[in-house]
Amino acid sequence: MIVRVAIAAVALAAAVWLGVELRASNAQDEMIGLAFQRGTPTKADLARARRLAPRARTLNPDVRVDESIGVLQLRTGNRAAAVATFQRLTRREPRNAELWAALAQAAQGYDDALATRARDRARALAPAVKALN
Repeated sequence: MIVRVAIAAVALAAAVWLGVELRASNAQDEMIGLAFQRGTPTKADLARARRLAPRARTLNPDVRVDESIGVLQLRTGNRAAAVATFQRLTRREPRNAELWAALAQAAQGYDDALATRARDRARALAPAVKALN
């Protein structure tokens, strides 16, 4: 009897954990969809992503949640906020070439010296691959 109760408790805990993960994953997927949609995102899209962010961060250490916010900030015309977001993320993950490239793009035309440094860092982390032929 005790073994059955223990198994039921473990199963319930696993179901709750999976439910939380599914909810967070769905929120993150929606944020990524808002950030990389074909048309130009709106300030309402950015506001929606900000509302989704706490749910998407639940049990999720991935930077893609905040990266989506940075992309939306950039695509809605707020370069200063996008630069600040990507600077924070590159401090958090200094070996992430994708974040350095995003920082370079956000800083271009806003802080060209920073854009150059970020582009150089992205290239150093992800050097060009030579063709096989």
